[in-house]
Amino acid sequence: MFDRHTLEVLEFPKIIALISGRCLTPFGKAIIEEIYPISDTDEIVKRWTEISQMKDIISFGQAFPLCRIEDCRSLLRRSQAEGVFLDPEEIIQVLELVEVSIDIHEYDHERREHFSAIAAYLEKVRAFPELKKEIRRTIDEDGQIRDNASSKLKQTRLDLINSRRRITTRLQSLQATQPKQAGLQDDVVTMRNGRYVISVPSNRYQSNLGILHDRSQTGATLYVEPQETVELNNHINLLMQEERIEMDRILRAITAEIASRSEALLENTKLIGRLDAIYACAQFSRRIQGNQPSIGERASFNLIDIRHPLLMVQAVKSEDVIPNSLSLNDFRQAILVTGPNTGGKTIILKTVGLGIVMAQSGLHIAADEKSSVGLFANVLADIGDEQSIELSLSTFSSHITNIIHGVRQASEDTLLLLDEIGAGTDPKEGSALAEAIILDVIEKGARMLATTHYSQLKTLAMEHPELENASLEFDRNTLAPTFSLRLGIPGSSYAVEIAQRLGLSPEICERASELVGSTEKSLTNLIASLEAELAVVKKNRADLSERLARATELEQFYKVQSDKLKNDIEGEKKRALEETELFLDETRREIEGLVADIRHSQADQEKVKEFHRQVKKRQQKVGKRREKLLDKPSQPDRFEVGDSVEILSLKQSGEIERLIGKNKARVKVGNVLTTVEIRNLRKLEQPDRSSILSVSAGISVDNNFSPEIHLLGMTGDEACEALDKFIDKATMAGLSQIYVVHGKGTGALRRILTSFLKERSDVASIRLGNWNEGGSGVTIVKLKE
Repeated sequence: MFDRHTLEVLEFPKIIALISGRCLTPFGKAIIEEIYPISDTDEIVKRWTEISQMKDIISFGQAFPLCRIEDCRSLLRRSQAEGVFLDPEEIIQVLELVEVSIDIHEYDHERREHFSAIAAYLEKVRAFPELKKEIRRTIDEDGQIRDNASSKLKQTRLDLINSRRRITTRLQSLQATQPKQAGLQDDVVTMRNGRYVISVPSNRYQSNLGILHDRSQTGATLYVEPQETVELNNHINLLMQEERIEMDRILRAITAEIASRSEALLENTKLIGRLDAIYACAQFSRRIQGNQPSIGERASFNLIDIRHPLLMVQAVKSEDVIPNSLSLNDFRQAILVTGPNTGGKTIILKTVGLGIVMAQSGLHIAADEKSSVGLFANVLADIGDEQSIELSLSTFSSHITNIIHGVRQASEDTLLLLDEIGAGTDPKEGSALAEAIILDVIEKGARMLATTHYSQLKTLAMEHPELENASLEFDRNTLAPTFSLRLGIPGSSYAVEIAQRLGLSPEICERASELVGSTEKSLTNLIASLEAELAVVKKNRADLSERLARATELEQFYKVQSDKLKNDIEGEKKRALEETELFLDETRREIEGLVADIRHSQADQEKVKEFHRQVKKRQQKVGKRREKLLDKPSQPDRFEVGDSVEILSLKQSGEIERLIGKNKARVKVGNVLTTVEIRNLRKLEQPDRSSILSVSAGISVDNNFSPEIHLLGMTGDEACEALDKFIDKATMAGLSQIYVVHGKGTGALRRILTSFLKERSDVASIRLGNWNEGGSGVTIVKLKE
């Protein structure tokens, strides 16, 4: 059972509120508001998968059939009561549910195999198209019963129209013919108490004018029903009663139809609510760039490039939120984060804690998809200043109360998040207390992430391998935090430097530096030295990674080309063998035919000579076929450094830089050096430099301009510059299409080149190569004519 206080501190309710706000139905909102961390692995993975599949549906671009509908569950239950019927407005609310149910039931049958977890809900939703048809036939969009809902209602309403027309005409006629004599006014015919009446000045009213129904507020006007129209008014009232009775009958019939399907529709509300909740979670995951992690070992986690989800919601650009990576497991039970105030230490605690809580609630987390989360039985947090006036607790007392609760609960499947452990009291005692708490938690096998300013705790990790130091980077030049976490290195508070930068006098700061103990100074200097070395290591690692990526791309490209060449050679040999065998069969049959002719002609001399000529001719052809099949190599070329050569497998020219033994050579192709076997090279004649246009990527263009450029191993800027010149020369050569070979790798170079090509006005279209054109390692560009 997760601690409620911890969920509040980690702001999990805010996450729930943000997701709930994306729901379209009250059923979905109710489900989201009940989300809570659980320990059922199968249920957690099921929820993750559902959100992932819904994200795929959204990304596919086909609108999911959800819309805002009212909560009609009480209406469905009321429809089951005997003698009760729903009014038109209530029936329209039920109709909204019926229509959504039909849309969901019929959604995308062809692609359901691609989102089986979502399809399981779609298939359970029951559709009632006949109910929709009946309601639409009976009630219009404004909630009024249609005239043709029944033949009786239609006739009754027609009679009402005619009767109202007759009585209106009669009253208007009465006003027109006897206004002076009876004291009638020229006002429009009106209604009082459901009766059609005329208006009479009060000073001219006489009882023989008719029945008095009402008077104006001033009393100056009376409303009278003439005797001549009493029967017509009575008839109209009877028709209105018949209309009401018929409408009630129609509504009872529709209500009965709804009642007979009410249980199924109530079940639909649960299914639609679940789909709505999944849809809202998927939308939120997209907003925070969330991913589905994997299940890790129990009570452990490996969070890669995790960001705080609330910061992702607030950020204009996702790049503004700095990702961090960290893990806890049996070998690294605890991490102690140190560094200056406002450096982001508390955010790290909240980010990790909220990530664990969200993952165990079946939600996506704002981290890389390679992240993993093991299940915890509990997460306990003491974060921020929780001073309590009501309970008369100081900041320290409040902290220590939370810590006592956490330490008592600590076990092998517990995660503790302690902010500024031991703070709020005497530093010496606070530091000792913090050390004792940390060691107790480690002994119990619990996991812990804690922050501190105490220097004494920074050396604790050297004595306990289960504990690791960490710090948040801080730019000493600008005295600004970078919010980037570094494992293995403790951080400094930089209190004196920050104070001086904010305006404290240099004298006071200098004196403060002198008062800092020699041990503290040595530790600070050591940390600064480690930071500088770490920066160099990071730079070198980045350079090595980039070179390794380039080398990997080249290796993959050359392997593909080599395999393709081998397959082509084998194919040619097979075809040649088949052709030769076929040719030999034909030759054998023709020789047998010639022999038969000779025998038949009794060995005529001319026939014999002709036979010898035909045999010799066939022998020559067979010899040529055999020579082609065996493909006897010619005398190998002798190579020297500086020779221009063609790499046969790549159909690319270069220059020999170095000979390696007898069988290999180092060849420079453009800006790339590669090692090639001698048998894969052919010596080229030295070109006439005056007739060749040089291109940056190591490609030469003459009258037979090649439409292919190789950019493997180049940086983005180098590749764009080379491609820019190449396109100009291709245009001059009159080419309409070029092939840009950039390799597959991580795809970074391809994306840079695609962006560059899209900005050129002379490019008509861009596409990746087909499987037989090099696949995603080649971009094919059509040029405008």
